[in-house]
Amino acid sequence: MLFNSFIFLAFLAAVVPATAALRHPRARALFLLFASYAFYAYWDWRFITLLVLASVVDYAIGRKLGATQDAGIRRRLLLLSCLSNLGMLVFFKYFNFFAEGAQAAAASVGWHVESWQLRIALPLGISFYTFRTLSYIIDVYRRRLMPTDSLVDYALFVSFFPMLVAGPIERAGNLLPQFANLKSPSREQIREGMALIALGYFKKVLIGDAAGRVVDSVFGQPELYRSPELLAALLLFTIQIYADFAGYSNIARGIAKLVGVDLMKNFEQPYLSRSFSEFWRRWHISLSRWIWDYLFAPLISAVLRMISRLQLPTVEQEMRLAYPLAVITTMLLCGLWHGAGYTFLVWGGMHGLFLAFERLVVYRGRPIPMQRRIRGFTGRLRFVAGIITTQALVVLGWLFFRAESLDQARYILRQFVHWQGSELTGRFAFMVLVYALVILLLDLVEYRTKSETYLLRLRPAVAAGICTATMFVVCLYLATTKPLPFVYFQF
Repeated sequence: MLFNSFIFLAFLAAVVPATAALRHPRARALFLLFASYAFYAYWDWRFITLLVLASVVDYAIGRKLGATQDAGIRRRLLLLSCLSNLGMLVFFKYFNFFAEGAQAAAASVGWHVESWQLRIALPLGISFYTFRTLSYIIDVYRRRLMPTDSLVDYALFVSFFPMLVAGPIERAGNLLPQFANLKSPSREQIREGMALIALGYFKKVLIGDAAGRVVDSVFGQPELYRSPELLAALLLFTIQIYADFAGYSNIARGIAKLVGVDLMKNFEQPYLSRSFSEFWRRWHISLSRWIWDYLFAPLISAVLRMISRLQLPTVEQEMRLAYPLAVITTMLLCGLWHGAGYTFLVWGGMHGLFLAFERLVVYRGRPIPMQRRIRGFTGRLRFVAGIITTQALVVLGWLFFRAESLDQARYILRQFVHWQGSELTGRFAFMVLVYALVILLLDLVEYRTKSETYLLRLRPAVAAGICTATMFVVCLYLATTKPLPFVYFQF
């Protein structure tokens, strides 16, 4: 059930008032759990069993972790949860990828191995809810969170439909207290929710989907297009993936507010970042924080322990060796999380190299700050140069993220190097310029107001009129075109 479909709007029109009509918090939580399973079952009811299994297993493990003080038992329980969650993720998402790699490796040494490919569907959103369940168990294991006594609350945390299939990757510490005492939405939550939903649909449908149709056409048959058209498609994908995913996050947060739940902010003008470190603090914030807390931090600690055996003269030298190893490994795994393909590994590896180079060479090992107040002409020049350099390399990375294969990425890069003009250059350039200016305008307004719900700063009647007009145009667009799936649904 796509957010940008009439069936979902009908689903939402039934769920929100029904939730509000229930007086008891337990009844609301139970109803939202049922609605979330119905939402997921609309795609494929068979995979509901995975959601239920993940919920029951980790609920039980969490309870056991809270009840025992034995370090050995606690480690075994943590391992059991990791094997359970990651085992399902690896089987459904990566089995064919690793089997293909093993077959290719065997063939390279002259061994003939029969294909082990399995015809299995990828459960929608499995990467997202697996990371949520893992974060819960790890937090309980680290004693940063008390395990919940309610299976309903935990199952709702795993399957809450606004964030089920594409995030944000929320933490149990934020959501479980809200589900334990699920209140009716306040008037302010309703107003903010409607503004977020209208803005999210504008980004997703009127920008993301419109740009995505051109992107799909060009990347579907790149040999039919010349260099300017291929570059325009890449720039349009840069706009599409941001409008698509940021739009989804806005819609998800808006819907959650309509049922009395506050989700975390997931994007903060990433294309205004002047460094890669800043980009990853602004892009898919919930994933970035998850990676930092549960992957990078323990990984760099382990690497530092190994490097300490080399007895280097200073701690700074140890960090200069440990940081690139940890950050590149982390980003390679981040790339693999996004998709079982070599293009995603290249994308993740590129970002790892960029982050390591930036930290060790550009900033010489110093922590990289978020944007500060810009002072003077030199400060403005550095600010603009930082944004242009960072975003140019981000766009280059998006080529591998979007390309259907490494061969296709190499072909498009060759077309950029061996530039061939096109009589359609002006038309494609105008298209990119229009979408880019709209996105830039939205981000600048949000940046200046420091609010995603800046529409609410207008007079109530004006804000309501803009939201209503936006949804009317969105519905007209949906009525005349086939809705495009969200880009991150495939992950």
